[in-house]
Amino acid sequence: MSDTCPSPFNSVHEECRETLMIGYINLFADPYYVERKGLYIGQGTTMLSRAGIFRVSEGVAVDMVHRVYKLPSFRDLLEGEIFLQNLPSIITAHALDPREGERILDMCAAPGGKTTAIAILMKDKGEVIAVDRSHNKVFEIQKLAAEMGLKCITTYKLDALRSVQRMSESDRKDTPQCGEQVESNEISDSSAAGIEEMSSTAIGGTQATLEQLRNENRISKAELRKNNRKLKNGPGRNNCLGGRVEKSKGFPPNSFDRVLLDAPCSALGLRPRLFAGEVTVESLRTHATYQRRMFDQAVQLVRPGGVIVYSTCTINPGENEALVRYALDTYKFLSLASQFPRVGGPGLVGCYQFSDGYKEEWLRHGEEDLVQRFDPSSSLDTIGFFIAKFSVGSKDV
Repeated sequence: MSDTCPSPFNSVHEECRETLMIGYINLFADPYYVERKGLYIGQGTTMLSRAGIFRVSEGVAVDMVHRVYKLPSFRDLLEGEIFLQNLPSIITAHALDPREGERILDMCAAPGGKTTAIAILMKDKGEVIAVDRSHNKVFEIQKLAAEMGLKCITTYKLDALRSVQRMSESDRKDTPQCGEQVESNEISDSSAAGIEEMSSTAIGGTQATLEQLRNENRISKAELRKNNRKLKNGPGRNNCLGGRVEKSKGFPPNSFDRVLLDAPCSALGLRPRLFAGEVTVESLRTHATYQRRMFDQAVQLVRPGGVIVYSTCTINPGENEALVRYALDTYKFLSLASQFPRVGGPGLVGCYQFSDGYKEEWLRHGEEDLVQRFDPSSSLDTIGFFIAKFSVGSKDV
């Protein structure tokens, strides 16, 4: 090693960069390196500092010079032909055990891997409703479903915390089950079609036409300004492929045979876990609070005799086993169901007492083998993940 370049973790912006074996990248920084088993995969040049490798959200960390394995990256490879998924994600779709002809809800569906896996297991027969709160993410689900030729998937923009339909009796008679009605400050389908036609005309005639639309459909001034910007700036990212995302006001209670809640979480099971230093006890509790509220929605939406599958990509028991304890103690008609295939390990039994006195209850003896916990340090070599499956009994209890 050169005297002028003593560290192998120098940035590409510095004068020298060290060629190193990736399997031994932690040799100079990890005090427990001798206890770990490295895997030699080749030689490369560090393009970022060690701190940068774990802090930046994107970029090239190591430029491989000599590879042991010649297999190329599957990223953006064979688009429409393959879709990469982690093993626990695949098992989650199988644990839901979807059947042909059923009506299934995927509450936090983006990016759509589990949604499409469910549709495939149903042989594209039935109805899979996939919702997400992000317009762009819903559009990506639509794109993936189209690439895979799946017809049974219907997508909506919807916040999982507002999944249950809340309407007056008069509105319930006039409003379809899915798909949001046009509000007074939104443009109807016919108006939108008119605006698309206007986009091919000269901007000089925009104001008069928009004024006409406003008189006919009572469009707000804010909406007029918004549409005027659209005409000047072009269709934008969300509409550049002609895609359209429909909103939903939610769904009636007991309207689904099965519900998958792959809840937003602290993602402490992902590898590598970037920005892990930003996680605090308070933030973990906040995640758990939101997950319970989402689960409350799922319980209302699934019919008696149906199934709920709850999953996360975190190893935090407060978002996993504690959620199961909450579900079983709150809803007496729920019970843990066995899962197939069973690949993950058992859940955690017991509880944890926090310094402020809060006691977090986990699983009880006999329940640990009814959930699947994936440990990144186990011989399975997967991301950290958790799956719980609930059978829904009579809600009259």
